[in-house]
Amino acid sequence: MKSFKLNMDIHVAKKKLTTILGSPVTNLSPIEMGELSRVFSFECNGLPYVAHFKETKESLEKARYMYQTYGSRLPIPKVVEVGELDGVFFAISDKVHGKPISAFPPSQQEIILKDVAKHLVALGQLNIDRSQGYGWISPEGSTSSASWVETIETFFKIDPNGFYQDWTRLYDESFLERPLFEEGYSAMMELLQYAPGSPLLVHGDFHLGNMLSDGSKVTGIVDWEMAMHGDFMFDVAGLHFWSSTLDFPQKVRDVWSANKVDIPHFEERLRCYMLVKAIDGLRFYAKQDSRPSYDYMKERLKTLLK
Repeated sequence: MKSFKLNMDIHVAKKKLTTILGSPVTNLSPIEMGELSRVFSFECNGLPYVAHFKETKESLEKARYMYQTYGSRLPIPKVVEVGELDGVFFAISDKVHGKPISAFPPSQQEIILKDVAKHLVALGQLNIDRSQGYGWISPEGSTSSASWVETIETFFKIDPNGFYQDWTRLYDESFLERPLFEEGYSAMMELLQYAPGSPLLVHGDFHLGNMLSDGSKVTGIVDWEMAMHGDFMFDVAGLHFWSSTLDFPQKVRDVWSANKVDIPHFEERLRCYMLVKAIDGLRFYAKQDSRPSYDYMKERLKTLLK
């Protein structure tokens, strides 16, 4: 299985962080999160921090923008510094109290997810002016799509650059199956007609590993590099896709119902974005050459298509 992270061990990280901060770092340890960044927790001058190292800086600059723009309304950790050292880009953030919700037992996750649902509803209710457009949020806060449908289509266009450069080659160079992928894509596109007509804030990678808790409440939501203007139901589907036994969609519905508000076309939007996750997962794991993960995604997609 291929890794898309920097080849960096704890000794190299310690040396870089000491140079960056001009002070010794202690209690340095790796955090196994995400597929694209090398992440470490550490302390400096008695204060706890988290460092991300990557080969590109765009997502790190974007994390800083998201904190500066939404940090007063959402529990986003403060980004202290973004920079570059010896060709490696880094971001240093305050370390939030708590641990990933994925680290708690299922019985406790059930309790915490009620608070997660409240935060997601708050995220979905942020006022995004339609003139700001749709799609990926740049480090400067701009977007590039005229509609949410166009944004989803862009996910799967043949890109001459970027992570999925010329990805359709995977049909011939890996085990990615074109008929299954295209069947999932067609079903997804048909359901996109139910998307809302105004942009909403989307985290983009909303799962239990990207949310921190003290055991009862959410203390932080991290990893905003995929944030977009679109449909907040994308995040509901993201969490539900990876943790379906927790029935997160119903918890979100309960919060809205308490405010006497209905979510239009809830089931159609949920299924649409579950399909997005499934076909994108096929493509990702084919690129990563991870057959077991690919086969898992394949079965999930086949279930969604029934």
